[in-house]
Amino acid sequence: MRKLSFQRVISCGLVTIAGVSSGCVNWSQMKQECHTDRMRNSAWPQPFRSADAAAVVAPFEVMKANGWQEFNTLAHCFFDESNQLTDAGHLKVQEVLTMTAQSKAPIYVQQAESQQATAARVESMELAISALIPEGPLPQIAVTNTAPSTSSGAYQTVVSRALIQTTPNPRLPKFGAINAPSENSIAPNAASAGSK
Repeated sequence: MRKLSFQRVISCGLVTIAGVSSGCVNWSQMKQECHTDRMRNSAWPQPFRSADAAAVVAPFEVMKANGWQEFNTLAHCFFDESNQLTDAGHLKVQEVLTMTAQSKAPIYVQQAESQQATAARVESMELAISALIPEGPLPQIAVTNTAPSTSSGAYQTVVSRALIQTTPNPRLPKFGAINAPSENSIAPNAASAGSK
């Protein structure tokens, strides 16, 4: 390896000498490039750390944006047959407006079967939002065809009741030789206080 690097140095020197003799070497440009290379080598990890950190964080930012979109989406279950907000829909709009971390995050409406039904849903949302925010700018309402992952209330009730019914009563294990309390854990005056 030492021989190989020595040969490279010699070949670079010969090219430089040949360039000097022909007069085609731009010494100021070569000096600037050497200075730039030296500065890059001395500060090597720093210029690339921010790019690496951004590459690591980027998928999590996408996940956060998708999570907020799912939270801010009003699905089919929040609208009745006439595409007006139900009581649950009004509560969901209120929750989205008060719980969203981003103040200007759009509220999403799941797309209906037709454009007229989707327009009726958006109009119902606008009325509900303007009733909750009487003045100032209103959040943007966007239409999405991505359905949030939800389940029916009947299913959640069955799961919740099954969880409550199958939860065992809390019991402490009996004291044995291994888990018996030590004599040091009893307060020194506990015996005399109980006898008085």
